[in-house]
Amino acid sequence: MFIDLKKISFVILLMLSVLPIKAQVEVKTQIDSTEILIGQQAHITLDVTLKPGMKLVLPEFKPQQNITPGVEVVEQSVADTSSLGDDKLKISRVYTLTSFDENIYYIPAMNVKVDGKDYKSKELALKVLTVEVDTLHPEKFYPPKDVQNNPFKWEDWSTIFWMGMILTALVILAYYLYTRFKENKA
Repeated sequence: MFIDLKKISFVILLMLSVLPIKAQVEVKTQIDSTEILIGQQAHITLDVTLKPGMKLVLPEFKPQQNITPGVEVVEQSVADTSSLGDDKLKISRVYTLTSFDENIYYIPAMNVKVDGKDYKSKELALKVLTVEVDTLHPEKFYPPKDVQNNPFKWEDWSTIFWMGMILTALVILAYYLYTRFKENKA
């Protein structure tokens, strides 16, 4: 039985090429809420994993700048760096977004530059919902309600109160007996 060395080496190379190759730079984005009401805020977290010493340029947005038409950036956090071990760093930045129009918005991929080379994250979606308004009865406007004062009922708390008193008396009695027996007094 003759084993062909070329065939075996070809199979080994084919199997090695299928193994995932760990990239030096990894860019991920995630959004904390895919649905918000008009005027509410959503947060996009941009995570970049890279090797120490690499030069990173994160996307910068000014307050009230649109990331896509209809969705504006309220603020962006300071980049946060953490060590992952294995000679890798993770740099994170949070972007706070809002919108004032009901629609489904596709947030484009964020472009990150590492050592002059462009890397892109995945695209995200944000659904902005509106609050239903009764336009047929505009005269039915209800102002905000005051803080409700709930009545105190002794019946609701009396059992807990008396159990607490009995427990306190038992703890005091146990401590007294412990100290008396410890001192060997009758």
